[in-house]
Amino acid sequence: MKKYFILSGVVFLIIFSFFIYFRFFFTYEQRNRFSRSIEIVTGQNLKVTILDAGGKTVESWSGIQKISSGGPDRNYVFFYTKNGKYVQIPNSVWYIAEEE
Repeated sequence: MKKYFILSGVVFLIIFSFFIYFRFFFTYEQRNRFSRSIEIVTGQNLKVTILDAGGKTVESWSGIQKISSGGPDRNYVFFYTKNGKYVQIPNSVWYIAEEE
């Protein structure tokens, strides 16, 4: 019984230490990179193409893992390229996101 009490205390201490470390010693950018690395595992493989008014391709990216909206009060979508470059597209621009 005493052995399980000590083991559960050690497990709690390890989890609490990780929480403190990730909460207070990670910078905002490090948290974003960590979050993106998780999204890469769980994301999709998309090709994003920006079109002009005539339907011609203006620019295209492949291997996009996730496209996020700016939220209800923001009028854009954004994503990160394979190289980690941040791309923001206003809602007024036509784009197609399709699975590769």
